[in-house]
Amino acid sequence: MAADRQSVRDLITAHFSNNGSYTVTVNDESNGVYARVVEADGSIRGVMALTRYDTKAELGEAMHLVDTVAQIPTASTYGLIHMGYVASDHTGEGIGSRLLDRLHAIGAREGVDVFVSDAWFHGGTDTPEHLLRNHGYEVAFKRPLSGGHAEDDCPKCTGECVCEAALTVRTS
Repeated sequence: MAADRQSVRDLITAHFSNNGSYTVTVNDESNGVYARVVEADGSIRGVMALTRYDTKAELGEAMHLVDTVAQIPTASTYGLIHMGYVASDHTGEGIGSRLLDRLHAIGAREGVDVFVSDAWFHGGTDTPEHLLRNHGYEVAFKRPLSGGHAEDDCPKCTGECVCEAALTVRTS
């Protein structure tokens, strides 16, 4: 990954809100972490990562928005899709789809049986709901987001906040 961590962190923060601070996953393929970045003309257009886990318990500990793994099918290897962000001025260009396709190919090569994403579904045009559904993910669980931005000004929804934490699953 040629992009520096601070640039990726800035992209992620700008994607969600001006007040957030986010952890950036570091590419570490020897430990099952595959981070991919799309860059063009010297700027980062998007970033997404896949982390491989051998147990549901490990997977559950890594998820941020959803605290249940009950709806995830049993598998020998799980792949958590996370850090899915595209610069707002490049939404709709297929960047998220290309990143997700690359991570699915890596996951297949690494023996991932079940791909999982605990995603933030929101009222913005760039909600990951469309991307995930278009790539074969099914919603296994969702709940309204409580606390945080849902009770303040939501950075994505126009009007009433409809944000949800969603557990999505795709089997190989």
